[in-house]
Amino acid sequence: MSLDQPCSFFLFAGAGSGKTRALKDALEELDTQALTTLRKHCRKIGVITYANTAADEITRRVKADPVFQVQTIHSFAWSLIEGRTADIRGWLESRLQTEIAEIQAAHAKGRAGTDAHDKRVKKMASKTKRLERLAEIRAFTYAPVGDNFGRDALQHT
Repeated sequence: MSLDQPCSFFLFAGAGSGKTRALKDALEELDTQALTTLRKHCRKIGVITYANTAADEITRRVKADPVFQVQTIHSFAWSLIEGRTADIRGWLESRLQTEIAEIQAAHAKGRAGTDAHDKRVKKMASKTKRLERLAEIRAFTYAPVGDNFGRDALQHT
């Protein structure tokens, strides 16, 4: 395989069909000189997977060589937007306002004293509180495994 004419490719197949092995084999076919040239020019090969387990496995199989930037699609997308705090805040503010309005509309149609009523009240309070505190956030965080729960945290959804 040569990097004289690099190209992207998409590999789609079912579970257990050998996607990770095929990708690892393709990466291993890159000759030493091509990889040396990439390192010399501070360039990398992006390897984007869907699942954390696949990213971990590919990283292990290429022996964590830093020339291969292995990420999930979610962590890759986050790397593109993570510094855009004002844009994220604006989107989140709009989204929260929409969600609160939708909950209020459902709440107006619902009956008091039900579990659904109580859940809507809690959801509205939670989203309203988050909306009120958005301005305090200096930078947002995202963890692909979804284990970040602070006010500045963005979840997978």
